[in-house]
Amino acid sequence: MLSIPLLSQELSQGQLMLKNKQYHQAVQFFSEFLLNNPDNVEALNGLADGQHRSGDPMTAILTYQKSLLNESDQPEVWISIGNIQYYNNLFPEATLSYQKSAELDSNNSKVYNNLGSVLKEQRKFDQAIFNFKKAYDIDPKYALACRNLGDIYLRQGGKTDAILWLKNAVKLDPENMRGQYWLGKAYYQAGEFVNAKNQYLRVLSKRPGLHSVHHDLGLAYFGMRNYSEAIEHVQQAISANHSIFIYYLSLSRFFSSLHDETSALAVLDSAHQYDRSIPEIWIAKGDIHKSGERFEDALRAYKISSSYDSKNWKGYYKQGVVQYYLGRLNEALSSLELAHEIDSTQSEINHFLGLVHLKQEKVQMANFYLVKASMADGSNADILFHLGQSYSYLKNIQKAKLNFERSLEIEPNNSEALYALGQAYRTLGEKEASQAILEKFKQISDFEKSKKILQKQIITRPKDLKIKKELAALFESIDDFKSAAEVWQQAAYFGDQNAQLELKRLKSELK
Repeated sequence: MLSIPLLSQELSQGQLMLKNKQYHQAVQFFSEFLLNNPDNVEALNGLADGQHRSGDPMTAILTYQKSLLNESDQPEVWISIGNIQYYNNLFPEATLSYQKSAELDSNNSKVYNNLGSVLKEQRKFDQAIFNFKKAYDIDPKYALACRNLGDIYLRQGGKTDAILWLKNAVKLDPENMRGQYWLGKAYYQAGEFVNAKNQYLRVLSKRPGLHSVHHDLGLAYFGMRNYSEAIEHVQQAISANHSIFIYYLSLSRFFSSLHDETSALAVLDSAHQYDRSIPEIWIAKGDIHKSGERFEDALRAYKISSSYDSKNWKGYYKQGVVQYYLGRLNEALSSLELAHEIDSTQSEINHFLGLVHLKQEKVQMANFYLVKASMADGSNADILFHLGQSYSYLKNIQKAKLNFERSLEIEPNNSEALYALGQAYRTLGEKEASQAILEKFKQISDFEKSKKILQKQIITRPKDLKIKKELAALFESIDDFKSAAEVWQQAAYFGDQNAQLELKRLKSELK
């Protein structure tokens, strides 16, 4: 019989095979070794590792379990079992395996990080955060735990916490490109577009071929309204990988914001060269047609979207919106009710159901849906305005006034809301307030008429710098310097030589 040192020396051959990724040879070696030493734990674990890595994960779990029968106190084996279960989407089973490992060794930071990861996949975010933080408490240099915390906060929209943990992850492991990339995404989500841009550029300096980073860098440039760079980087992403439809949606959106509908639609057409069945592309086409008031074309695109994905509420909702604008109220109601059946929580669906019922003079039903919409999205100025309208029709002028005021706090230059509030003040006997509001209504109403004329002209002539100059001046006339600056940034993209000087002047106005 072999002595213990000789056994260990012989087993090292198998371990070397594993290290050299000779997994099938390792399986054969450990299998032959176990014929004479069937209860050897090290050999059983080596065999299980080889079985897993050579493509037989379920047999590997059985081998690990046999190892545990011979020696139960093996926390690392439970981690290995958990890892196999995790990578095979057996999340509840993996959770139990990691928990058993933690019971055997409560000071292993790795097991808490892995436990957090599997809980995150099950959307048990609070428990996941608890375990990631426990991993970090045990090992304050554990960059992966910090990165995972940043990722989970990013998913939840916790921008400040995401930036905090991802900055720590990058500090602990500056060469890890994933941490650098996620930090860029956290900055972007927080609206810190310059910081996001700088992070993405750091990643690309090491890995210039990452198309997803080029795409997100384009988004950051777009947030800064640097149109040329935004378009260039998303085009690079598409050139590197033409199969990702989100890239086309982003590029089309950039051109749409420049009022260049021809280019925006051409981008979506190029996406259809690879796959015509993507519903999101048809919805984007419909949105462009709708913004140009080509409602029949929009409706056709939205219907095609729903034909490809009958379980997506957006296609039916968008159809309902267009049918509402076309005055086809019964058709609009049917489409919106289909959307509502799929997802009754969406504020947009409830909003337009309310509008259809208002048009049909079913005011109580309209009020019901508009209240529901406002509860889901209390910061939407249009929803609050229409909710105010429903209260006005119900003769509850006090509630109407409150909702008109809330709407104008969010969007102070909405002429319809100004007029409605002025009428509400008049009904309540607040004559001075009514007069002041109605005077502002007259000013904004004239502005909106002029704006609509110029914007229609821009749609047909997006590169006409004279129209852009007039539109920028119009925004400045009501002290909307931010919108004026955006128009000058568009003009700069189309080659206006004075745009940068105008932007510099407006920057001082915005301070």
